[in-house]
Amino acid sequence: MYPIIFSIGRMNFYSHGLLIGLGVLAGGLLLFYLARKKDLSTDFIFDLVVIATVGGLIGARVLYFIFYRDQFVAWYEVFYIWYGGLVSFGGLLGGILTGVFYLKARGENVWKWLDLSIIGLMTGWAIGRVGCLLNGDSVGILTTSKLAITGRFPTQVFESIWSLVVVGFCLIFYKYKPRELGAGSVFSAGLFLYGIGRFFIDIWRDEPVLFWLIKPGQLTSLIMISIALIIFGLINYKLLRRRHGGF
Repeated sequence: MYPIIFSIGRMNFYSHGLLIGLGVLAGGLLLFYLARKKDLSTDFIFDLVVIATVGGLIGARVLYFIFYRDQFVAWYEVFYIWYGGLVSFGGLLGGILTGVFYLKARGENVWKWLDLSIIGLMTGWAIGRVGCLLNGDSVGILTTSKLAITGRFPTQVFESIWSLVVVGFCLIFYKYKPRELGAGSVFSAGLFLYGIGRFFIDIWRDEPVLFWLIKPGQLTSLIMISIALIIFGLINYKLLRRRHGGF
């Protein structure tokens, strides 16, 4: 793998951090472009992206601490982020929650922005997963398959490709979404699709089994899928009740 892409003097440029940075930039620019096309205010997008990114890093680190508590001698080592250790689902949850709180504080239509943000988020996710591959994180199980990279299934590549599939679906769904479906439908559909793909990709992920052949990432995927279905159902159930005067 290539954890260090290049160096300038004593300064190293790490693949994981660099690709995450590029992912945040690409996702933010796409969000900016989509918001302008929809005539939405873009003057706070930079703040939104920064706040959500920081929240994502915190969430990813906290969940790693919870899942891998035995790797820490003391609780305050959770702040030693330079030692590595992030859980992607924690980053997703942390980023979304901090973004929602920020949007609510500004009095914005949260669901409308989440419909756009899921597209930018999955774009950045696809790029960031390439950084995981170069850094040797989130590796797949050992295999002799021709798909193997350094003797393992490239689950990071699979997830990167699937994230781009989710982006494509969300773009099409956002453009052609039936009027009967409310704001937030694209967001919940994106979460649902990502969770489905991640569940199957994690079959080849090198992780310990929790129970019934279910790995930690798969368990979290099932929770995400359930939450996405609940959000989609609640949003559109309430909308249909209002439109048809209850039923």
